[in-house]
Amino acid sequence: METLNPFDDENQRCLILCNEQQQYSLWPDFSAIPAGWARVFGPASRGQCVSWLEQHWQDMRPASQRKA
Repeated sequence: METLNPFDDENQRCLILCNEQQQYSLWPDFSAIPAGWARVFGPASRGQCVSWLEQHWQDMRPASQRKA
């Protein structure tokens, strides 16, 4: 039986995490939040999280590069 990667599972509840460089990550809600990251959205469906990212993360450069 093939196991889905939780990052690819459309039915997985997710979080949106943000780090100090204002970069975001789609993260499965069952997994511990890594050091240096904070929850900013969710838990919600993967689709809702992707929509949130599309609306809020317009510039993927780290904050330090945007200021330069």
